[in-house]
Parts: sequence; C-alpha cells; structure tokens
Amino acid sequence: MAVAFFAVLACLGLGSIAQAGADTASGNFSAISPSGKIVDTRSALGVSTALGAASTNTFQVLGQGGVPSSGVSAVSLDITAANATSSSSYLELWPDGTTRPYPASVINFSSSADSSNSAIVAVGSDGKIDAYNSSGTVDLIVTVNGYFTSVGSTSSPGGYVAVTQSRLVDTRDGTGASQAKIAPGGTLNVQIDGKGGITNEGSVYANITVPSPGSAGTLYAYATGGSAGQPVVEFKSVTTSQGAVIPVSTGGQITLKNGSATQSIDVVLDVYGYFAQAASGSGGFTAAQDRLLDTRTSTAIPANSSVSVMVAGNDGIPTSFGAAVLNLTATGQQNSGYLRVWPTGQPMPTTTSVDNFQANTSTADLVIAQPGDQGAVSIYNASDGTIQLIVDLQGWFSIDGNDDDGTLTTLPPVDPSETDLTDAPTDPAAVTSEPATPTDTASGNAADGLRCEVDSVYRPTHLGGRYIRAIGPYQSNYNGTSNKESTTFTAEASGTVGISFTGSLKVSLSEVVSRQEVTYGINLSASLTAKLGNSVTATIPPHKTVSAKYGVWRRKITGTSYYVYSNCKTSTPSTIVSYTPYTVGWYTWES
Repeated sequence: MAVAFFAVLACLGLGSIAQAGADTASGNFSAISPSGKIVDTRSALGVSTALGAASTNTFQVLGQGGVPSSGVSAVSLDITAANATSSSSYLELWPDGTTRPYPASVINFSSSADSSNSAIVAVGSDGKIDAYNSSGTVDLIVTVNGYFTSVGSTSSPGGYVAVTQSRLVDTRDGTGASQAKIAPGGTLNVQIDGKGGITNEGSVYANITVPSPGSAGTLYAYATGGSAGQPVVEFKSVTTSQGAVIPVSTGGQITLKNGSATQSIDVVLDVYGYFAQAASGSGGFTAAQDRLLDTRTSTAIPANSSVSVMVAGNDGIPTSFGAAVLNLTATGQQNSGYLRVWPTGQPMPTTTSVDNFQANTSTADLVIAQPGDQGAVSIYNASDGTIQLIVDLQGWFSIDGNDDDGTLTTLPPVDPSETDLTDAPTDPAAVTSEPATPTDTASGNAADGLRCEVDSVYRPTHLGGRYIRAIGPYQSNYNGTSNKESTTFTAEASGTVGISFTGSLKVSLSEVVSRQEVTYGINLSASLTAKLGNSVTATIPPHKTVSAKYGVWRRKITGTSYYVYSNCKTSTPSTIVSYTPYTVGWYTWES
C-alpha cells in the first residue's frame, strides 16, 4: 500500500499553538531499581485526595522514592490514571513554580479502564512537580524509575545513546523468546546487552506492547535478579503499548513479569536506545515542554500515511542532536491501529511500533525518537482510517555528553566508501531550457478517425537512492584522544543546484517535479540553494576521522518520456534518469 508523506513543520501554521515551558539543562541519568512509588491518591501518598476536574495538585519529588534531595533537574516517571469518572480526560505535568505549559498532555484516559504512560519531567526549584486533571475525578499513581542530575554533578552514570530501532522480543512468533505466552504470574528473561547495538548499558528504553490480552492487567519490567517494583504497563483488554525506561542487570538482562493472576499474555519488546553506565560517549538531557504538532488545527493524517515533524529549531534544539523525548497522542481515529516513528529520510521500519489505539479512543505513548534529515522525525498512521495526532515535546538529548581537552587534528578529506551516497559519475549538467514543441508528424492515420490531443508525456517509474552534490570543499577532523569527541563543521561556500538528467526529456522541468511528487509522495524542488555558514556537529570515536560535505541532496528517479501525436501514435519512449533536489544538508562519514 502506498505511503503518502506530508511535511508539517512547526513554523508552518503551528507557531500560534506552540507554547514553550521550562527549559532545564540536565546532566546524566541514574536508574532507580526497583522503581519507587511517590504518589498514590488512593492511599493519600504524596497527594491526599483524587484529582478533581480542572484542578492542579502538587507533589514532592526530591528526596522521595530514591531520588536525591538535591542535584536533580528532571525525573523519569511511570504514571497511572485509575478510577476515572470522565469519559475523556487528560493529565499535564510540569515543574512547580513555572507556568502550566498548556497545551502539553502526558496521558489520556477514560472511565472505561485504567491507563498508564511514561514521562520525563523537569523538577521545580522547590523539588516539586504540578499535575493538572482536565475533567472528572481520577486517582493518580506516580512511580519514579530514574533521575537526571543537574549540570556539573558527577553523581550519576551516562546519558542516552540512540540505536537503530529493532524488535527484540515477540512471543507470538518466537522472536527473541519461546513462541509461548507468559503464564499468569510468570516471567520472561530477555537478553539486552549485545543486542541491537546496545552495550555497556545501565538502562534500556523500549516500547512494550501487550497484544489482545482479553482482559485488563499489569506488566512489570525490571533488572533480572532484582525486585519487580511497580508495574510499568497497565494494559487493557485490547492491545496496549507503552514506552518505558527499564534498568538492566549486571548480566545484561531484564525480566518481564505478567502481573495477572488469571490471564496469559503475549509481549512485544521494541528497543530504541539505552542509558550508558559511564558518563562519556552519551548525550546529556535538556528538558523542554512544547507542542510541536496538533493536526486538529490543520489536517488529519490519512490512512496508511505519514507526517514529518520538525524537532530541531524548537526550544533551542540544534540541527544535530541525539534524540527527542516526545509524547504522542492519537485521537479521533476511525479504526484501530498503531503508530511507527523513525528518522525522517530513512526507510520506514517494518516491525517496530508505538501507541496501539482503538477506534474512537484517545491514547498516549512516550517515545524517545532519533532524528533524521534536518532534525525531523516521521510518524506513520498504520490504520485504515484517518487519525488526529498530537506531538508534545518533553526534552532532548545531545549527541555526546563528553567533551574533554583532547586533541582534534585537521586532515585531508577521505571520500566515503559508500558509492551510493556520492555524486553519480554520469550526472549531467542541469537543464536550463524548456523542451521544444514537437515539429515532426507521426506516419499513418488513426484507426476509425480516432484523434488525440498532441501532448508531451513524462512518467516516473522507479525511485532510487539519495545523492549529495557538494558545495565547497570536503572537511575532515581526526580525534587523537581515547574518548569520543564532538566537532563542528561549517559550510565554506554557497551555491544553487538544480535538476540533472540523462535522456531526451519531452516536458518542462516543472512537470517533471510535479509528476515525481505525486507519484512518490515526497517534497521535491527544481533547484535548491546551499548557504554559506550552515554547520553540523558530529561525534568522532577515539582515533578515528570524521569527514563531512555540505550541499544539496537529490533523489535519483528513473522514468520515461515521449510525444503523443494527433493520430494517437507515440514517439519512441526515452529513458530519463533524473537527479531532483529535495533538501539541503550535510553528509558525514567515518574512516
């Protein structure tokens, strides 16, 4: 089924609804194992009574549930809304002493079943967090599974490292585990270390899905050999998914436990990244609350289609960053389905998923998403109906939290070995003129007096790879230290790159771009300009060289072009290989 892409940038029609909350620079991450409960209104823990409609309550975080009493800037929380009386409500969380960052929800729930989600929230200067309930009454349960230190603290281990998302476990088909459901009260140990690019981890970030359990229940996820602590997922009778930060044992494993006493369940585990055990080589966290997208103010996402959401450029986020902490809310959906999230410009994953939803419900799910082209993430609506999507920013991770005083040496550039990411050697000069109107006439007469309009035709037939036409010289830096280092490359020239093609083209360049956009659902241009002064930051491994080139990225597209004559005969089709601009940016490689 075809995938349509819709570019939705925060600066196009969304600026009026984006309201930035508190920006809090943070250090590295420490897991709390087992997780500590700090709020449970059912027993008057942390907050004395259930949350009322349109009300705000405050609860203490510092010094509670394993969180230190100082030196903490943000916390990783699991949140459960229970015993709700409203058919549709939501919660917001933000640092006490700051303005409520409306709109910015962290969990959506209803009276039909208890709901849970995860969130990363900055802590107020008084060590507290505020919670707002939209409508009805609801019991709030909050457990803390980790915290981020304030800048300058050395008390915690590493920051976040994004990896290529992958499915580690699916008990339905035997992926990563036996093809068998987890029995009531039963457990499943999962190897994390050494899988999917994860190494030297203290905690893993994963999305957990409980598919079609049949009845509601709870799922625990914790370091193997440790205590189960509090549940991380309150699953419903239908498919339920939730992002979670899970501590990993010294042996590199986690344990999944079925909290139900009567119901066997399948479990799916998709990993997106991990928190390192050491402070070097991983990205520090900065909290920032902002609404990046709300399609209710623009256009719903069609069935089996995608939206690209620009993260970089909002709330001080640079073009190059490690990952964004996003809360995704699907609402107004016509059918059941799920979402997929991946770096814009890369192939859409075919296995991983987040935020499984049902028709006519609102669900929320936390995701720590790796960015793609120009700092954007893509989100796919995997359902047979339209959905409304809300994307709320909770913060972002830098690429590399380590920056010592080692030596960086400039070296001559080395071309990348990946030939499909360099300029094609047969790439011709850009076309600057419109095609000529046909002057010849096809031989023969049309059958039975059939007549056609004389026309020039171009049809794209194959979407190829991405190629960058560099503007200015290549640049390289060598890291002579034993630690990872960050380096910034800055464009030294500017220039415009247009469409290039081979073959005898019969239509105008504007028609070529239009046909290609309609056929493949991507945004293209007849020409783009790379500007002087643009920069990119890259991470250099120890004793490695990172090179970069800046310019215009183009898509290689194959097609055919021919004339249609008045007697409905056509000229001999010409194969057209074009290179069409679609974005301006950098390409970096390691050697």
